[in-house]
Amino acid sequence: MVDRRDTVSAAGRLSATEGLDELRRDLLGNLPGLLARAIGTYGRFANETPPEDSKGFVAYQAGCRGALAHIHLLVKLAHWARATIDDEFVAGEHEHLDRLVREAEEALDLELPADD
Repeated sequence: MVDRRDTVSAAGRLSATEGLDELRRDLLGNLPGLLARAIGTYGRFANETPPEDSKGFVAYQAGCRGALAHIHLLVKLAHWARATIDDEFVAGEHEHLDRLVREAEEALDLELPADD
């Protein structure tokens, strides 16, 4: 005899998995644009002359760190989203996302202090 709870539980897991796959696909569709925008905005901000007063300079540095943290989280999302969807991702979009991820990781390597 099949327990109805097992059937409902299995259906719930399947629905959750499908929802997660849809989320991953949506992220993969949006992340290239979000990463490009975040990297471009960070580049423009970081190329500005920082304020000379100490309070303004600290705020400027905090803004740079915040932008890099944002890029870092987008990169982490990209890695997570690609974990199971790679076979469905169009090659051209995959290459574009890879390039953006590499650029973001390079920016993070150059800007963030090493973890101790």
